[in-house]
Amino acid sequence: MSHPLISRSPDLVKLKEDGYEVEIKANHLVIRNVPYVNSKGKVKRGLLVSTLNLAGDVTARPDTHVARFAGEHPCDRHGRPLTKIVNGSGRETLGEGLVVDHSFSSKPKEGYRDYHHKMSTYADMLSGHAAAIDPTATARTFQVIEADDPEGVFEYLDTASSRAGIYAASKKLERLRIAIVGLGGTGAYVLDLVAKTPVAEIHLFDSDWFLQHNAFRSPGAATLKELRDVLKKVHYFRDRYAAMRRNIVAHDVHIDAGNVDMLEGMDFVFLCIDRGDAKLPIIEKLEALGIPFVDVGMGIELVDDKLQGIVRVTTSTARMREHVRDRKRIGLSGGDADNIYAKNIQIADLNALNAALAVIKWKKLFGFYLDLDNEHHATYTIDGNMLLNEEKP
Repeated sequence: MSHPLISRSPDLVKLKEDGYEVEIKANHLVIRNVPYVNSKGKVKRGLLVSTLNLAGDVTARPDTHVARFAGEHPCDRHGRPLTKIVNGSGRETLGEGLVVDHSFSSKPKEGYRDYHHKMSTYADMLSGHAAAIDPTATARTFQVIEADDPEGVFEYLDTASSRAGIYAASKKLERLRIAIVGLGGTGAYVLDLVAKTPVAEIHLFDSDWFLQHNAFRSPGAATLKELRDVLKKVHYFRDRYAAMRRNIVAHDVHIDAGNVDMLEGMDFVFLCIDRGDAKLPIIEKLEALGIPFVDVGMGIELVDDKLQGIVRVTTSTARMREHVRDRKRIGLSGGDADNIYAKNIQIADLNALNAALAVIKWKKLFGFYLDLDNEHHATYTIDGNMLLNEEKP
């Protein structure tokens, strides 16, 4: 595991995204497995090393064009020494077991813009000669990139955010404590989406077992062994996503009036349970604590061998709360035959859609997405493919 400096510095992140094996060692930037040619015309691999110029806990523009190299004297494809870039040779120990053999000097007219520019340029100078002998020789090995921040939540670096240029937007979701109440079809998909964000903690609340029918309306694919083991939902999903991220906390309980205090301290709650009468004490507690939440639901009916119905996301924030008590919005009674949302037909694609709409709304509330309408109730009608926004402050 390397240094948090890497994840905080866009140029170093880009080196990793491009497939370079990046490490911080002895306060130096190291690129491992850089191919080069030795004096016998053989392709070898060495270390490319640079000092670091920092501005606090991130990299600044390189203050020197000089780089160092650990390995034999690099040569061209014919074994002739690369005298134009090698400006000195001699073994030097930099600390922590990092030893270099040569010094490089090649300065662009305007200097190096950042460490990605500097290190990739030197790597290309060496690997270009190696590739003339072995076309597969490259410093871009795309080794699995482990997370480099021991306090981070991911087991490996989130290259998707930085690659898409949304790193700053994603950081708005850091340090949040998220609760998912109910891990039926929609709640499981909510977890799948939230797990891929940098939130600090994800708390799962459900006391049901993960059974065979659940496998057909949940993300991923449960193994036959997992089904035979008959795991609790919170344990099954915690362990499934632990491969990707830390700080998923399993609570093997149904939230009700007696234990609703467990939600205290959360920054946001996804309410993903079916029974309306079970929601009221949770909603009242979340309102009292000032915690924003979304309640999801779907009402699907089978008519003439075709499914029709509505998918719903209802939002409650400090700006607007009273609408959640409208029975046309959230049914707060149990077993109401006239409440379309009380039906229990669950379809994986609709669960996924319901979850996606809920997660998008949560991200809007925390500034990840632009929100011009600020709707607090949205419905998607299947047969007309219609998305309707209502309840606006």
